[in-house]
Amino acid sequence: MTTRLDAHYALHADGTRVERLADILRRRAAATPALPAVIETGRTTTYGELDARASQVAQALLADGVKPGDRVAYIGANAPSFLEVLYGTAKTGAIATAVNNRLHPDELVRVLNDAEPSVLVLGAGDARLAPAPGAVPSLTRVVTLDGAPGTTPYASWLSARPAEDPGVLPDPEDTALIFYTSGTTGLPKGIMLSGRNLGQALATMHYDIDLDETSVAMAPIPYFHISGFGLAMVAAVNGSALLLELATAPEELRDLLIRRRVSHAALVPTLIQRLVALPDVTKADWSALKYIVYGSSPIPLPVIHAASRAIGCKFLQSYGLTESTGGVTVLTPEDHFPEPGEEHRLTSVGRPMLGVEVKVVHPETLAELPPGERGEVLIGGGHVMRGYWRNPKATGEVLLPDGRLRTGDGGSFDAHGYLYLHDRLKDMIVSGGENVYPAEVESVLTAHPAIAEVAVIGVPSDRWGEVPHAVAVLKPGASVTPAELVAWSRQRLAHFKCPSGVTFADALPRNASGKLLKNRLRADHVSPGSQT
Repeated sequence: MTTRLDAHYALHADGTRVERLADILRRRAAATPALPAVIETGRTTTYGELDARASQVAQALLADGVKPGDRVAYIGANAPSFLEVLYGTAKTGAIATAVNNRLHPDELVRVLNDAEPSVLVLGAGDARLAPAPGAVPSLTRVVTLDGAPGTTPYASWLSARPAEDPGVLPDPEDTALIFYTSGTTGLPKGIMLSGRNLGQALATMHYDIDLDETSVAMAPIPYFHISGFGLAMVAAVNGSALLLELATAPEELRDLLIRRRVSHAALVPTLIQRLVALPDVTKADWSALKYIVYGSSPIPLPVIHAASRAIGCKFLQSYGLTESTGGVTVLTPEDHFPEPGEEHRLTSVGRPMLGVEVKVVHPETLAELPPGERGEVLIGGGHVMRGYWRNPKATGEVLLPDGRLRTGDGGSFDAHGYLYLHDRLKDMIVSGGENVYPAEVESVLTAHPAIAEVAVIGVPSDRWGEVPHAVAVLKPGASVTPAELVAWSRQRLAHFKCPSGVTFADALPRNASGKLLKNRLRADHVSPGSQT
């Protein structure tokens, strides 16, 4: 299915198109230098201040011999320094490389040796991640916010540099950013995104989320992930403030959202459910909160109704990959209140965004499939990455000759153009000749009142070849037996889709990027004694 392929770009405050990373900050600072860009506890950074600091970073990089096309890596949590280095790197024409600070030091060395940055900046508290001398031969300087021994303190690195923008204007088709994959299918790969990729991707967010110069956006999502990065960029395009304070407990989250007058919050569905279950939630002043953005799993209709009554905000969900520069579909606020009989649309990820081609194709022939048939999700358009850094083999495996992206995700469209995901193709379970999609089973099991989260994997079966098995995490204080959970699923799914057994765990294993490690579940959490 694909339709909305018009040329579509985000626009700066002066009406020009977004096609270069550095121009996002340059033009926003010129338009509204006094507006808050980043809000922290006890500190606010304006767009003018952020732009000046980014120019100092650019001048420091130039003094270190950094040239257009060189890589500059940042490893650290969300902070103004992340944005300063990001934009400062872009102002020199070099390539900003965002690296996950949750990786093991050995993994970081492998990533850095693949990217070969000239300069590495480590965020506050992350000096411990500095590679050993000689471990990354490309490095000419390591800068730390904490000024660790053997490194250059960030403050002194910048202090002697003028806040003068060097004014480099790279080609919009040049690589502007490299994000690294999590490595769940092998060694991490560098995803190359251009300025033009960003311009088209930000446009879809720009027009769907209603940010403006009065907005305050909050998301506990690292900027080294495309979703967190995208929020930071679209906030700058619109002159909105980014709130870096975080809260995870429902009561603390409620207080933070209200005290900081947050207008746009990115939250996981389980936290939304806990927030609206607070006894005094309807008494709070929710007048500032306009949008809750979520992903990773559907929100049950009763939770949406409860949140709408208690908070009154809109909901928005999106699906995308780093390789597609973020979201390519959107489940709009209107979609969250379906007509009777259409409630199943809440289990979809919405319809293709404007300017994006999304198809479901046969995974072998690549022939487009009609609505209702399951296949592989294919993405085309200006969102699609340039390729994997220095990895033509991996690039050729996912990018077709016409530039369209093979996602590896199983999906299907309905007759109205809504896309439903049915898990990664490699995770599909074939039981007695029937295809079982774990995402469908997980959605049903997660709706059980005792279940906090669950993962479904395939395990060997002498009779069926493979059968589904659930690994579940209980909510605090809740209890349910394996037999009760299987019975719950059998009331809602065909029996061949239901788990043949259940294992309970304290937590599901995830990698440094937060991705679920189903391969570890297959090895560690399948107990014959839990079969039912």
